[in-house]
Amino acid sequence: MQKVLPDVNTLIRMKEQGLTDDQIGAQYGVVAQAVNKALTYAGYYTQAVSREVIEKAIPWTIKRTEAAGSHHNSYLGKAVMAYLRVAMGDETAKDTHRLAAKRLRARLLRDEKVIDYDPQSKDGFELVDREARDGDLIFRWPADRDLPEGKVLDAITLSA
Repeated sequence: MQKVLPDVNTLIRMKEQGLTDDQIGAQYGVVAQAVNKALTYAGYYTQAVSREVIEKAIPWTIKRTEAAGSHHNSYLGKAVMAYLRVAMGDETAKDTHRLAAKRLRARLLRDEKVIDYDPQSKDGFELVDREARDGDLIFRWPADRDLPEGKVLDAITLSA
């Protein structure tokens, strides 16, 4: 049996009646994430930055596991995610995210560092000395990857 959500206008009406994504999902036999995704694609949740958008700003495939050792849960990994949320204008970012982003930016500037990623290391993300080839980017961008454009490029550029 295929699980189907109603049209976007119905979802929006339900949200405006005060229902949560969980409650709407339960009515249609889907998880809250499916409701959230449908509303995000429709533009209802325009102030939040989705994980998919954040991951477009990161030039590597990040190790994710349910068990310990997931790189996106490392201290620096969490700081990177917070930084990108704030840099992309996510108004739903908490004060703790904003503080983490501010601290990471200050450290990158003060210590002349960029963020690199080693999938084989314990934490994955690491701070390395900034080189001329890094320009104003927060990441050591891989030579074989094209730079993103627009809002994503602005988010990973310190001078922006």
